[in-house]
Amino acid sequence: MVGLVIVAHSATLAEGVKELVEQMVQGRVPIATAGGVDDPQNPFGTDAMRVLEAIRQVYSEDGVVVLMDLGSAVLSAEMALEFLPEEQRRHVYLCEAPLVEGAIAAAVQAAAGGDVERVLAEARAALSGKQAQLGAAATTPPTAPSAPPAQGQEVRVRVRNRLGLHARPAAQFVATASRFQARIHVRNVTRGTGPADAKSINQIATLGVRQGDEIAITAEGPDAAAALRALVDLVEANFGEPEDLPLPEEPKAGPPPPTSPAPPPNLLRGIPASPGIAVGPAHIYRPLPPEIPDTPALDPAVEWAHLEAALAQARQEIDALRARAAAEVDAYTAALFDAHRLILDDPALLEAARRHIDEAGLNAAAAWHRAVEAVVAAYERLEDPYLRQRAADVRDVGLRVLRHLAGTATLGPRLERPAILVAEDLLPSETMHLDREKTLGICTALGGATSHAAILARALGIPAVVGVGVAILNVPEGEELALNGETGEVWIHPTPEQKARLQARREAWQRGRQQAAAVAEAPAVTQDGRRVQVLANIVGVADAQAAVTYGAEGVGLFRTEFLFVNRAQPPDENEQVAVYREVLEVLGDRPCVIRTLDIGGDKPIPYLHLAAEANPFLGWRGVRLTLDEPDLLRTQLRAILRAAAGREVKIMVPMVTLLAEVQ
Repeated sequence: MVGLVIVAHSATLAEGVKELVEQMVQGRVPIATAGGVDDPQNPFGTDAMRVLEAIRQVYSEDGVVVLMDLGSAVLSAEMALEFLPEEQRRHVYLCEAPLVEGAIAAAVQAAAGGDVERVLAEARAALSGKQAQLGAAATTPPTAPSAPPAQGQEVRVRVRNRLGLHARPAAQFVATASRFQARIHVRNVTRGTGPADAKSINQIATLGVRQGDEIAITAEGPDAAAALRALVDLVEANFGEPEDLPLPEEPKAGPPPPTSPAPPPNLLRGIPASPGIAVGPAHIYRPLPPEIPDTPALDPAVEWAHLEAALAQARQEIDALRARAAAEVDAYTAALFDAHRLILDDPALLEAARRHIDEAGLNAAAAWHRAVEAVVAAYERLEDPYLRQRAADVRDVGLRVLRHLAGTATLGPRLERPAILVAEDLLPSETMHLDREKTLGICTALGGATSHAAILARALGIPAVVGVGVAILNVPEGEELALNGETGEVWIHPTPEQKARLQARREAWQRGRQQAAAVAEAPAVTQDGRRVQVLANIVGVADAQAAVTYGAEGVGLFRTEFLFVNRAQPPDENEQVAVYREVLEVLGDRPCVIRTLDIGGDKPIPYLHLAAEANPFLGWRGVRLTLDEPDLLRTQLRAILRAAAGREVKIMVPMVTLLAEVQ
């Protein structure tokens, strides 16, 4: 039987994954773990010798599949293989599947008697079930059945357990089907999905079977009847789960709910998106969409060239927007715009636009618009509300390219005076362009708290209420508004009493922040009296200012990459000195650890001509790259030393593994 090894930076995580998998296969698959390191003070990490021992524990000539989390776990697993004899090494497979989902899928297939190739295929396709359930497009297709769906006997049965065919019932279903020689397939009759191979947990998961769904099971082969009986018995036995959670029923009439005081006539309720209270005049933002010409494409090659030029301009803008977010907000928030680059470079989207040009004869703008709207519509059809919000990011990218094709500037809201911005909805890039000094608050008719625009509003510290409804769009320009971003309440022309209550809440909130700031300045001491130093990770000056404001005792990691990306040439020594000094002046006498450039094939830097790598996070990057670019490293070291004169500064060199690299 194929054995499994779980490698993780945390021993607790590795054991937890094993425990979860054991629930699926009930001890029928040999599983070993290799998590953490032998260092009580810092137990997180991976050890190649632990991985080697785990492989030996479950070794079989049938094969061993090793699943890992990120970073050094991969390096440790690769190193462990080097200590195995060649005849054993060829039976051990390092699998790139996601750790938890991959382990479950691999174990279920191994328990069903699958060979190592089938186990690997199931593990690699493990995300497809979750992606199907959430409505996302699978990046790896589920394992395909070996032959077309069976055409033999069919039975139908309704799934009654509360969560449908979730992980554990799906594993039982696959294990039961795998006991039989018959070819067995399943369709979700209720949702119109399938057929799926009953012996593949990934394909079963993609059916999206929920409580109350009817499934059709088809079997063909010598033991088809026995297989159908066993599977129906399993479903009707509720997979061994309690039956105290019946199917949802139609709501029945009952006593009316108790009445509550009628809300004030000037009050609207929405979704709280960013905390804070704002009072001020309304500014109504109604952007005009770019005009899409209806003229046919005269020359497809010319139209495609127009689109490529617009895409290139959009890439530059998104990169600049990301850099601005990193400098003014934080690196985590700036990463939201990485999704915009991925959307812009999505090969399926680009292929659809090109097909509309070549085959349908559309001009560049019309072709791009049609391709984008198809993706937007697909997102908006999803059941998961968080994923539906991603439609706004696709629309944002689409509009950016259309404006370049139309020759119009990509503009966001422009406030001439402090006001509360009112809009149907805001795109992430529009939110990032807001003037924080003049934008007192944000109020939108649509949107949700998980939208990227809402996340940016929170990061920018702008109070926001979203999803208020179209009534807010009827407010006249300049009408006084008040909003509470913590409760989702919006008042149109608030009364003096309402403003007084809001002002009292604002003052209480400000007092709370002041008290928190005062406590933040105090030393961090555990209850048993141990002093702990609290340091911040920063990207730039804005991060340093926030860190000091909230009580950081210094900077444990100053990431300098933002200085080097999204530009045509590297920063010179004086430019770097100015930025480092500005950060150090903000920190005062607090310590700071500055990391030298940690860059690789995962970040676009035109002047370094980085080649694409299969795993850029562990490839030619960090000190490996800068040792090959000595002028880059020397310039940065000189700049750090000049800026650090008279201050407590240390230098971190990323990706050092050998003494020779330090020397």
